[in-house]
Amino acid sequence: MSKDSSLRRREENCHCNPRTEQRKCTEGAAALLFFKSGGVRSPEVMSRSGDRTSTFDPTHSDTLLHGLNLLWRKQLFCDVTLTAQGQQFHCHKAVLASCSQYFRSLFSTHMLSREDGLAAKDQGSSGTPSSSPDDKLLPSPRSTINNLVLQGCSSIGLRLVLEYLYTANVTLSLDTVEEVLSVSKILNIPQITKLSVQFLNDQISVQNYKQICKIAALHGLDETKKLANKYLVEDVLLLNFEEMCAMLDALPPPVESELALFQMSVLWLEHDRETRMHYAPDLMKRLRFALIPAPELVERVQSVDFMRSDPVCQKLLLDAMNYHLMPFRQHCRQTTASRIRSNKRMLLLVGGLPPGPDRLPSNLVQYYDDEKKTWKILTIMPYNSAHHCVVEVENFLLLLGGEDQWNPNGKHSTNFVSRYDPRFNSWIQLPPMQERRASFFACCLDKHLYVVGGRNETGYLSSVEAYNLETNEWNYVSSLPQPLAAHAGAVHNGKIYISGGVHNGEYVSWLYCYDPVMDVWARKQDMNTKRAIHALAGMNDRLYAIGGNHLKGFSHLDVMLVECYDPKADQWSILQTPILEGRSGPGCAVLDDSIYLVGGYSWSMGAYKSSTICYSPEKGTWTEMEGEVAEPLAGPACATVILPVCLPFNK
Repeated sequence: MSKDSSLRRREENCHCNPRTEQRKCTEGAAALLFFKSGGVRSPEVMSRSGDRTSTFDPTHSDTLLHGLNLLWRKQLFCDVTLTAQGQQFHCHKAVLASCSQYFRSLFSTHMLSREDGLAAKDQGSSGTPSSSPDDKLLPSPRSTINNLVLQGCSSIGLRLVLEYLYTANVTLSLDTVEEVLSVSKILNIPQITKLSVQFLNDQISVQNYKQICKIAALHGLDETKKLANKYLVEDVLLLNFEEMCAMLDALPPPVESELALFQMSVLWLEHDRETRMHYAPDLMKRLRFALIPAPELVERVQSVDFMRSDPVCQKLLLDAMNYHLMPFRQHCRQTTASRIRSNKRMLLLVGGLPPGPDRLPSNLVQYYDDEKKTWKILTIMPYNSAHHCVVEVENFLLLLGGEDQWNPNGKHSTNFVSRYDPRFNSWIQLPPMQERRASFFACCLDKHLYVVGGRNETGYLSSVEAYNLETNEWNYVSSLPQPLAAHAGAVHNGKIYISGGVHNGEYVSWLYCYDPVMDVWARKQDMNTKRAIHALAGMNDRLYAIGGNHLKGFSHLDVMLVECYDPKADQWSILQTPILEGRSGPGCAVLDDSIYLVGGYSWSMGAYKSSTICYSPEKGTWTEMEGEVAEPLAGPACATVILPVCLPFNK
């Protein structure tokens, strides 16, 4: 062989061959897959081609994860802070984005919007912030991309999820798996969801199947629900008639839906058709068919033979169908057959204005979970709103007016009226008010809604409107003696009381009383203190004026005094126990034996509030509750309603 040919062959061996390189990549990928699938292989996997060697180290991923975990534990090089329920977690964006579709979208969207903003700035125009990738989880408007307040995430659930991201291990129990599931679904981390589902499926037993069935219903885990229901069905089939009736009457029910109760009843009847079928009418009377959506009544209930042949069952089905045919009258047609199977009222917080330069109101409806001592997201409103009113009518929540953008002159006040149905997590639009209103008062009295005063683009309002719940019509009634906004109101003994507020820019201490039967307003004894943006709550034949602020010169001062009004004596008295801290524009509701204030603004602290405080008139004491709302808010509204035992809304 000549010297030139030998040299040429050596040069060819030194160059990359495409087929050789493809084989190297294939072998390396195969080795990686083999290792991840649990195969046994030596610590190093080599692929040779000529003088080149491709080496795969299967321990590298463990080493990398271990290193990231050490950095996280020591809080080194963390570049983002997550906050859940007031607890902070310092993390690495790269780790979050690599495991969570939510964070991946959020960080990439922020980078794009930032680049667009810089480009627009160079061109002399301003960038437009992009929307969040998830409607149910929004960083607080006061947050930057390096400091995120996570709405709807519990601190316990988030801690366990982060443990998994940095260690590949997650510690689950029946007490914590629900919170882990919620966080994993909100942050879109399917690996943790899969592990949680497998944990639940493995844990099902005779002792805990009811608890697991409830968790499965809450998170839409159909496979887990079927596995848990097998235990329930086996127990139910052995019940006698009296025990079956007791189960159908139980509060809370053993299953998550009325349709499931119906199907269980059918199984019980079919199990011994000859001796049990004559019980069908008596069992069906105990079911609440109006709680079953109309399509399921047709497809799943009407298809059962005795529901068509038995006269009693036929009428029950017909009544339910007629109920669904008139959605705008349902709040006037409530019976036992259409009411939620629970008697526990829950505190709701609706909308509100968060801090931040854009001042875009919230569109969240939150509820307080008394067992977990935390606020949770219930649903999303049809629109953003603050300085609105909410009224509970036959366990429907009516949302009225407010403003969808903040403006001191009321330019964005609305006349919208929407009704929320907690049974089906649905909203419908009702006829709008005749005038746009924000910072007003609304209540329900004798099958009428009343809206009093407020403000809009024309200024302060004295007008009062009444909405007939039977006819769905708005009409004007006698106006307030003076235009008012930012006042508070309450209902007592069939009359409406309005206290304080702002009249043409001046804070007042007035108290008015409206008699809807006579359609007249009467002036009552003034409060001891001028105040506006406060709360007025009625309990035990007394009215309590709480919070708000007034002007001293050009300065806003928190009103700390709590006043109590006796309608019979027409007299105000100042209570010995002042409010815990200044609260202007809080949400207010009465639940059981306490008055609750949620959110608001403290002028002395210069801060929006996210905490909840409650006052017990019987004890004369204030208490701050555990758990904070998703973000600080002023101008929200509160109400109390009965919610379903399971809330499978935010799947």
